[in-house]
Amino acid sequence: MHPNKPLKNLFNKNNAWLTYLNQNIGVVRDAVIENVTKMLACGTAAFGSRKYTCSNDNCSHTKYIHQTCKSRACNSCGTKATERWVQTQQHVLPDCEWQHITFTMPDTLWEIFRYNRALLGELFNCAAQTLISWAKKKGIEIGIFCALHTYGRQLNWNTHIHLSVTRGGICIKTGEWKQIYFKTKETEACWRYAIITLLREQYGDLDLSAARYSHIREERDWSHFLDSQFQRLWKLHFAQKTDNIIQTVAYLGRYLKRPPISGSRLRHYSKGGLLTFKYLDHRTGKTERLTLPQVALITRLVEHIPDKGFKMIRYFGFLSNRRRGVMLPKVYEALDMEERSKPVLPGFASMLKAYVKIDPFECILCQSRLIFAEYRAGTSLSELSTSMLMGAKRISLM
Repeated sequence: MHPNKPLKNLFNKNNAWLTYLNQNIGVVRDAVIENVTKMLACGTAAFGSRKYTCSNDNCSHTKYIHQTCKSRACNSCGTKATERWVQTQQHVLPDCEWQHITFTMPDTLWEIFRYNRALLGELFNCAAQTLISWAKKKGIEIGIFCALHTYGRQLNWNTHIHLSVTRGGICIKTGEWKQIYFKTKETEACWRYAIITLLREQYGDLDLSAARYSHIREERDWSHFLDSQFQRLWKLHFAQKTDNIIQTVAYLGRYLKRPPISGSRLRHYSKGGLLTFKYLDHRTGKTERLTLPQVALITRLVEHIPDKGFKMIRYFGFLSNRRRGVMLPKVYEALDMEERSKPVLPGFASMLKAYVKIDPFECILCQSRLIFAEYRAGTSLSELSTSMLMGAKRISLM
């Protein structure tokens, strides 16, 4: 297996990805097929290539740089997307105290959102409105950005929201910056009420075919089940307040713009096609190892690929797209901050220099600059996906 491309190797070795597709034809979501197809073709001639020649007339060196995929299933493209997102946030988010909160729910509710993915978008509102309503009562408009996580340390399905909120906001009447503090118990109670109310209202449209909910045959059973969950204590984690929002931004970006597992965490074993990765067990505080067959690990990975167009990061309050144009200048003024100019985002060459100390446009023979010569078109995504599905069907004929 190629040591520099462990994620691709996971999907390709022993035709594991084609085997998974063959076993789940008609069930795999289009977004999964599209993202994995793009990831496997990333950095190859499949998506097209740009040809570069040396600017030195006496040098014959030619280089092809293949198009990347920008898929959420790709570690390489995820790293670039993370860097660009983090730099953008550094120039938008105000310099003030921030509070990071993790909104969790009992594991008995996780699979409801696993089999009813349309509800995942509602979780953002449930978390954000809990705090916005609290602040509104005090006449303050706060800023929030939050992100959805669907996986735990073992790549199992674990639905929760990571939210960062300003520990202060603009006074609606005076325009001054005022401090605000959120209490754990009150926040937990409002979050619990919001989720239970959401699920109660959605009963008629829910898929409850998962084995865990086999006892629910009518709405009365569903109501009893939700009542029992409402009585439980839901755990919310309030992190230490911070003056440096960049730490939180970097943390969230690391998880949201990349696949659920990095290539460095995968350890490949040839015996029996088993793969092992390490994870931190929060209950014991120790690093554990989980060993799974290839197809089982792929199954865990692909279910966390979001549907096409689904926004994993959302903004509320004065950070919302609708409000930030008007409110951010007022926020900066209230905090005595200078409004920052839009950052120049790093390109392909500068990021490659920063990470691997290589200039992709320097000739390896004479160190002159490489110049663009021509573009070679690749294969369309639909053709690549069709070819992959045909390959999966052939697996059963072997």
